Amino acid sequence: MGKFRHPGPGFLPFSLALILILLSLALILENRTKGGSSKPFWAERTWLRPLLGVIIFTLYAFFLGYIGFILTTFLFLVIWMWVIERIRWVTILSISVGVTAVLYFIFEYFLEVPLPTGFFSG
Repeated sequence: MGKFRHPGPGFLPFSLALILILLSLALILENRTKGGSSKPFWAERTWLRPLLGVIIFTLYAFFLGYIGFILTTFLFLVIWMWVIERIRWVTILSISVGVTAVLYFIFEYFLEVPLPTGFFSG
């Protein structure tokens, strides 16, 4: 996080997350205080896909350093499209391989950002 006058790399994501939380709470409170709305906040089981998305993103962030960028990103995309998007396996695999390769070349060669190699470094 750093200090207020000398912010670290986590300051901006943390600040944006706080703003997002505050705006979300304001939206929830506004919808609750309106009164006449008989619609439920979450329709039947529609909360499940956003929750799964948060879980998948959390697991991606956790395993990125251990497994490495290439394998973690590939698995993330496969799981996301299988669980959240529910598309065909041929499409899932081709998109996952393509997006992982493009992201790798963009970050590694064009931007020259060192990516986590995980257990492949050794």
